[in-house]
Amino acid sequence: MTTPIPQAIPTPSKDFTVTIIGGGIGGLILAAGLIRRKVRVQIYEAATEFKEIGLGLSIGPAAHRALRLIASELRGIYDSLVTTHADSPGYEAFRQTWFEIVWACGPNEGDILMNMKALPSGQTTVRRADFLDALISLVPREIVHFGKRVESFIEDEDEDGLGGILLKFDDGDEVRADVVVGCDGIKSKVKESMLVEESKLKQPRYSGMYCYRAVLDMDDMVQAVGDQRARVSTLYLGQGVYGISYPIMRAKKVNVGLYVLQENWDCDTWIRPAQKEDLRRDASKMGRYWEALVEYMPDSSQWALFEHPHLSTFCRSRVAILGDAAHASTPHQGAGAGQAIEDAHVLAELLADPRVQSTRDVEAAFKAYDSIRRPRSQRIVTSSKEGAYLLCLCLDGVGDDGEKFKETFEERMKWIWDLDVQGQVEQARENMVI
Repeated sequence: MTTPIPQAIPTPSKDFTVTIIGGGIGGLILAAGLIRRKVRVQIYEAATEFKEIGLGLSIGPAAHRALRLIASELRGIYDSLVTTHADSPGYEAFRQTWFEIVWACGPNEGDILMNMKALPSGQTTVRRADFLDALISLVPREIVHFGKRVESFIEDEDEDGLGGILLKFDDGDEVRADVVVGCDGIKSKVKESMLVEESKLKQPRYSGMYCYRAVLDMDDMVQAVGDQRARVSTLYLGQGVYGISYPIMRAKKVNVGLYVLQENWDCDTWIRPAQKEDLRRDASKMGRYWEALVEYMPDSSQWALFEHPHLSTFCRSRVAILGDAAHASTPHQGAGAGQAIEDAHVLAELLADPRVQSTRDVEAAFKAYDSIRRPRSQRIVTSSKEGAYLLCLCLDGVGDDGEKFKETFEERMKWIWDLDVQGQVEQARENMVI
């Protein structure tokens, strides 16, 4: 059956409704931004309730600035939930530290190579589920439709002869939409229908690295690596492998990960079981810290890291994609969630622009969004993959040279963090031809 999309906002400023596919963090942040700008919104979520997988979420300074610009409440929500180094008494001086970077092994084992600061916020981590729960309060429940998994869409004409986007769900229902934004993740069905032929050739691909993950009690972490390494976010540099740890849940727990370069992934699933001996073997070149840490890690499963090949466009007609649906990245620069937030900022501002009144105008807004967001986000996908080799001390031209590492790492992160987030919007407005 075909059902109309109800009106969610009583005093809309536009002649169209934006239908968001996916009720994760990216979709909800975009919805909050549009609602604050009096743009009608509907959300279709495949799950039967809002839920978020994963544990920690951290964003850099640019995305942190963008939150306030999208909706003033967003920054307050995020800041109220974060874990910082100041949550550990005695570590207030590390408030602006993003990570300390440490030699995991070799003649300098345990030495600090650099204290990377992310000004002014430092390392800020939230529990994904807590952030999602808080975002829900910004979105009227009546505009959310659960248990609606999109299978495909087609553009057609409605009974009045006007163009429409007919969304088809796996339960047989159909819904006609004016404008669609796919926020449905790395396996996006919106992307597949938007770029049918290209999507077949550009499915998510294994990035050449897998990881082990765990959440440890702070007391266990202190026992394993000592107080400072437990309480200060740390990147451990090794040959062909690197480690990461950062406090979460107000420094009651610590998120840890061990990342291993391996060219092939001979498994049909993204997670495969492994034995403790596999974990010990992969950590064997990581020195005393990881020799101790692996004994506290309860699960030896290996998680493949995937990324998205570069697409030719993030939009077609009145359909666009955002976040992981458009540019899923590896986590080596901590920029994945931040890119979705930056996307949402630009898209909300363009759709709220006074010149954008009709669905025809939306096409111009989407093209402007694509012109600004695609080059930056795709460069970050590429840079993040290179970042894996940098952290594993095998990036061409850098290797294990400490001075070259510091220069390269700082340059890469500053480019991500020092973005003029509102400047991106203004450039996109200039690119929008209506």
